[in-house]
Amino acid sequence: MAKEVTAPLIQAAGAVLWRKIESGDLEIAIVHRPKYDDWSLPKGKVEAGESHISAGYREIQEETGYESIFGPEIGTVVYKLEGAPKEVRFWSARATEMTGHPDPLEVDQVEWLAPKKAKEKLTNKDDRAIVDYFLEFGTDTFPIILLRHAKALKRTDWDGDDGDRPLEHRGQLQAKRLLPIYMPYGDLEIHTSDALRCIETVDVMARSLKKTPIYSADLSEYGYAKDHEAPLDYVQDLMDRGVPAIVCSHNPILPKVVKKLVGKKYFKSMDRELEPAQAIVLHCRAGVVIACDWIDEPLI
Repeated sequence: MAKEVTAPLIQAAGAVLWRKIESGDLEIAIVHRPKYDDWSLPKGKVEAGESHISAGYREIQEETGYESIFGPEIGTVVYKLEGAPKEVRFWSARATEMTGHPDPLEVDQVEWLAPKKAKEKLTNKDDRAIVDYFLEFGTDTFPIILLRHAKALKRTDWDGDDGDRPLEHRGQLQAKRLLPIYMPYGDLEIHTSDALRCIETVDVMARSLKKTPIYSADLSEYGYAKDHEAPLDYVQDLMDRGVPAIVCSHNPILPKVVKKLVGKKYFKSMDRELEPAQAIVLHCRAGVVIACDWIDEPLI
């Protein structure tokens, strides 16, 4: 008897692209795909070596012509497309400016509709469910990205001061590949521990964006040893001031900060150490954490 061949899982990403019109009312974008003659949320396949969020960011621009700023990840749907399983991860994304036009062979219409009308027009029930999830999160959040430094030399392989311990080769590669992952989150301040491994982690990104990082001993391991509340107070201050930011620091500091900010009950699903170059994104509104996302290290 012939063995059944299972089709490989197709990975894809997209977003609920939203805007507010002059009246303050909310609209979301849906697209018409002539190939399938359906109305869909904008989405597309993840390319080789691409992260899901980078793919979603690219697909939004390609399918709608709009640049965007990403918010929380809001859900995942799985279905079959032409016999192959397809998994699509969706984010919330605020439209900023229109910089292009979609390929008419891929998308021949883009409509902005109130969420209720958009749901009525969407062909797929899974897309309608994603809109409901989006409405639960709401809009107008800002991100604070708690990033663990990239892979550093082992302490046993370093004779100097621990604060001067640099990234190893893999860590250098990880640092070079951070920018595409975090570009979707918009204009971010860059804050970092004054340990060299943290400084080197954000250096390529900072230079690419022409930004000057803000260095702080409050985010370092020796600063944490002196005052366990220092990094928490630092991040809380960013939240209270509404500052979108990347904060590069260490284990176990960052998970402890997250636990304090979101509470033990909601922290259970994230109660593990951050690996080098992994991050937790806090989506905030009015000084409160609304949602958290886990970001894996860059593909090497």
